[in-house]
Amino acid sequence: MNDDLSHIANRIKESMKEKGLRQVDIVKTTGISKGSVSKWLAGRAKPSGEYLLRLSQVLDKSEYWLLNGEYPYNSYEDVDDAMDAINAYEESKREYYISELGLEPNLPYSIRFLQEEFENKIFIEHEELEKRYEPSAEQELQIEEYEQYKELREWEERADDFIENKLTLEQIETYPTLIEFIENFKYVEQTLRSQSEIAERTNSSLSKTLFYNQEDHSMDPIINMGAQCSIDLTKRTIKNGKFYLVRRDRFYGVRALFSQSDGSLLLQCKNKEYPDERVSKSKIDSLEVLGYVYAWTNMTPW
Repeated sequence: MNDDLSHIANRIKESMKEKGLRQVDIVKTTGISKGSVSKWLAGRAKPSGEYLLRLSQVLDKSEYWLLNGEYPYNSYEDVDDAMDAINAYEESKREYYISELGLEPNLPYSIRFLQEEFENKIFIEHEELEKRYEPSAEQELQIEEYEQYKELREWEERADDFIENKLTLEQIETYPTLIEFIENFKYVEQTLRSQSEIAERTNSSLSKTLFYNQEDHSMDPIINMGAQCSIDLTKRTIKNGKFYLVRRDRFYGVRALFSQSDGSLLLQCKNKEYPDERVSKSKIDSLEVLGYVYAWTNMTPW
């Protein structure tokens, strides 16, 4: 038996005796195999890495002491307050981990072992949840068909725009110079895109469209002051980053909305000179979302 390994084995046994622990308890509280623990106690191997850390937590001894005996820098053991705080936080979750994992409550488990087992449990539960809600082959086919339909609609809309622009370019090319085209150009109202077409393209309800005129520069440079905004009053569900007409206390205007993980709501301006506002979960009822801004017409004076 190697002399160093023998000393390590003795220190482990002494610590186990102090704690009233058996070999089977070490196996249970660290997740380490019975064979590995037997080798340590017999002086045929020594713990290292993650296993050494887990063993030190269970025996309440430093890793250095288990391997080398008396620690030469005892006066420095408590210097790192940050590490103490981290360890204290980890320890505060011990009972929760034991309860969630259904383990024997009276054993001094390694906190690292508990964390790892808990993370594995959460991962397995997450995988099972994903499988439970995984779409069937028929549903996947329906989703694929819908995506193809959406792509076709978008292509048709882009095709209309392409054709309109192509006709304009062809009209320009009939003139020897651009100056002559400009001199002879006449406004034709039929080329304007109607409000009903805009509503249709954005899947919005024209019959429930409210028109709002932007009153300030808070949404510059995207929505300029004076822009006429089209608001669909039927669409009030918040999609992060979309623009909505909102009312809160004395404020009435357009903001980009973002739902936050804590239940609060962020009201964002696009102009950095205007501050964003966060409405807490407890005050969310003070905010009214009138509708979704699906289109706007900017006007920039010359």
